[in-house]
Amino acid sequence: MHVYLRTRGAPRKLDYAFLGAAPGSRWWDTYSELTATERPCLLAVTSKDRWRVLISGVPSARTDSVGTLVYYTLVLDGSPCPSGTTGTGQDRATVLALASRWLDDITRHPEGRGVLSELLDSLCSSAEVDRLLAARNSELTAERAELTTRLATALASLSPVPSAQDTGGPSPVLLAERWIAGRTAPGADAAFLARLSSLLSGEDGQAHLLNLVSSAEDITTLPEKSGPLAVLIEGGMVGDSAMPAEALPGLTSEVVTSAPKARWRAAVVPTVLTALILLLVGLALIAGNWT
Repeated sequence: MHVYLRTRGAPRKLDYAFLGAAPGSRWWDTYSELTATERPCLLAVTSKDRWRVLISGVPSARTDSVGTLVYYTLVLDGSPCPSGTTGTGQDRATVLALASRWLDDITRHPEGRGVLSELLDSLCSSAEVDRLLAARNSELTAERAELTTRLATALASLSPVPSAQDTGGPSPVLLAERWIAGRTAPGADAAFLARLSSLLSGEDGQAHLLNLVSSAEDITTLPEKSGPLAVLIEGGMVGDSAMPAEALPGLTSEVVTSAPKARWRAAVVPTVLTALILLLVGLALIAGNWT
C-alpha cells in the first residue's frame, strides 16, 4: 500500500502540496463537481485489480499566515486482498479502520476534528511541514521517507469504531447494488463500510462520501464505472445528512434519462418548437396584411 499526505504551510507561498512522494495522477479531480476536497469527503474506487482511496478535508489545528484553518488530504492505493487471505489483508484492515474513524469524527464533531486530526497533527509539526514544503522535491528525501514511514505506522495502529446498534433498523435499499443515502441514515455508515470492504477485496465499484450533492439527480455527472456504487451525502454544506436511502439505476445513462430534469427538458423541446412555428406563421400573416 502507498500512502501520500497533502497539506499546506503557514507562509502564503507554501500552498497545498504533498509532503513526500505524490500519486501518479490526480484521479480525484474527476469528482470535483461532486465534492470539495477542502471539506470532509471520501472517495474510493476499485478497477483493474487496483484500489484507490482519498480522505480529505481533515482539519488541522494549524492555520496559515492570515488565520485560515489548514486541512489534510490522505491518498492511498494498493492491490486488493480477498477476504480470508493473508498478504495485504492488513492494508484492507487499515483502510477500513481509517474510514470508520473518519466517519465517526464527522458525526461527533461539526468540522470533523477528532481522532484523525489529532493523529496527523501529532505527526507533522508546523516547522516540519514548512521545511518540507519549502524544499525542492529532490531535497530532504530522507526526512520525507521517514515521515511517510511514521504515517503508515500510525495509520496501521488505528482501530475501527465499534458498530453502533441502529434502533430503527437499516433500510433494505442499502442491500441493493447501487444506492445513495445521508451519512446518518440508519445503517448507512455500516453499509458503506461493507461496500468499501468489498472494493478493497477486489470487487470493481465505487464508494463515496460527497459534500456537493443533495439527491440522486446530482450524481448524474459521476464517472461511469462498472460494479456496485454506494454514495453517502455528507450534508455539511448542501443536502440532508439524514436523507433516507434510495436505490440508484444500474447505469449513469439510465439516471440521466429518468431524472426529473431530463423529463422536463424532453417535454419542453416540442412545446418550444410549436411556439416558434406559431410565431413564424403569425409574422407571415402580419407581413401579408401590410403588403
